[in-house]
Amino acid sequence: MLKKTHRIQLQIELLSGMHITGGDDTFDIGGADSQVIKNPLTGEPYIPGSTLKGKIRSLLEFKYGTFINDELKPVPEHNQLLSLFEPNTNDIPQMTRAIFRDAVLTESSKIELQTYLGDHTYTEIKAENKINRFKGTADAPRFIERVPAGSKFIGYIDLLEFDNDDYQTLYKYLETGVNLLNYNYIGGSGSRGYGRIQIEMEELNDNEGI
Repeated sequence: MLKKTHRIQLQIELLSGMHITGGDDTFDIGGADSQVIKNPLTGEPYIPGSTLKGKIRSLLEFKYGTFINDELKPVPEHNQLLSLFEPNTNDIPQMTRAIFRDAVLTESSKIELQTYLGDHTYTEIKAENKINRFKGTADAPRFIERVPAGSKFIGYIDLLEFDNDDYQTLYKYLETGVNLLNYNYIGGSGSRGYGRIQIEMEELNDNEGI
């Protein structure tokens, strides 16, 4: 049975511009070829919980996993890792333990971005070129929308603890995943310097499971 729900707060600061792709159905003159994902009601960029979950899971599986039949799986001593991200068929009940919430801009970042960029503006446009390595000339110019370095987000992970769970082990996996992400990147073009972040985890007051 559900014993407790632990809420973990993520304070996320961008150390370089971030590009998590949104819909590119429209293109405005002077706008971006590739846009970031935004709340369609407010125009504010956010970090999807699915992006955080997928990146942290991938980093943990590469740290604690091995390839079995061309599929990356945790080694047996780290099988508890699976229950964070997907229902484990050996579990009763079969429920994902970690619920990743979308991370949204802090109120102070909303004010700061609009102060420097303009009302209802939260992103920058970065011009890029593909370099022809033989000729040394620039080809295929494009314009990429990014959330600027210095922007701050708040997100949450709700970690479900059932009677037979080792909560400290599950929390340690999440903590390790976050630390790995701090040395990696989120979103696209990370090898070109995008998406460097710093995440601080804080465990908030526990709520009794219902």
